[in-house]
Amino acid sequence: MLVVTTIRLSKGFQAWKDMVHAIEDKMKEHGMTFVFAGTEKDDDSMLHTVIHFESEEHLKRFGADQELTRLRAEAGAMVETGTFTPITNAAFINYPKVLNLD
Repeated sequence: MLVVTTIRLSKGFQAWKDMVHAIEDKMKEHGMTFVFAGTEKDDDSMLHTVIHFESEEHLKRFGADQELTRLRAEAGAMVETGTFTPITNAAFINYPKVLNLD
């Protein structure tokens, strides 16, 4: 299942990105893969993501993981501002080609 999220960051994108890279085991545990993560061009505090969760149960476990919530908050994620919007399985990605944003 795909989920589109937005969340405000108090420490900017790099602090949040460093946290994500440090919690790869948690991501595997929650069956999650980032399809996209980035901040607005003129606002490094407004994060947008698209996350793939292997199942709705994985998404629920992610939401209930208090340790992960703490780690996210320590990295500057203002968790009370977060929105999670499930997307239909009829969606598609990388059409007509895979993009490299480097």
